[in-house]
Amino acid sequence: MASLVPETEYDRPRRTRRVHERSRVALFDVFRHSFEENDAKATDGRKRSGDPGQHARSTARRIGVSEEELRSHVKKHLEVLMNTVRLDAVVDLKGFPNVARSVANYGFRDLSDLSRKDLFAPDVGQSIKQSLRDHEPRLVDESIEVKIRTVDGDETQRIALNVLADLIADPADIPVDYQADIDTGSGKVILQSRKRS
Repeated sequence: MASLVPETEYDRPRRTRRVHERSRVALFDVFRHSFEENDAKATDGRKRSGDPGQHARSTARRIGVSEEELRSHVKKHLEVLMNTVRLDAVVDLKGFPNVARSVANYGFRDLSDLSRKDLFAPDVGQSIKQSLRDHEPRLVDESIEVKIRTVDGDETQRIALNVLADLIADPADIPVDYQADIDTGSGKVILQSRKRS
C-alpha cells in the first residue's frame, strides 16, 4: 500500500512504496541491455568467466536502475506505444471488453484519420490517457495528465501532446514530463523529455 508524503515543488503528493511495489527494470529492457552490451554473444561452448563488468551489469539489472535510466526506458516504451495503432482502429471490439484492455489492443488510437479540430476533442485525450494506463504500468494512474495544444508561432501548425505523470520508483515517485509532436498527416508521434519546472 502506498503512503502519502508531504507535497513537493511539483504541487503533487509523492508516494513511498513497499518493497513489492517498487519499480524494477522491465524484462524487455533486461534483454535489450544484455544484447547491447554483448553479454549473450556466442562463445565456443565455454562459459565466460572473470568478466567483472558482466557480473556488475547483471546485478544492476536485477536490483534496479537509476532515475535517469528509468526515465530513458519509459521514454522508449512510450515512443513505441504512441507510434503503434491499436487493433480497435480496424476491428470493432465493443463485444470484447477484455481484448480491448489487453496487449492485443496495444497502442494509441489512429491519429492519422483525425482533422486538427478532431484532435482537440475530449475523447481523444481520454483515449490517450487510457492507453497509458493500460500499457505503461510504471506510471501512477492518478497522476497521468494529457494535454493537447497547438505549438505557438509554428508555421506548420504542429500539434503538441503533453504527458505529465509520476513514475513508480524507490524511494519516491519520479515526476516526468514528455512532449510529443504529432504529425497530423501521418499520425506519427515524436517524443521528447522535458524538465519539470
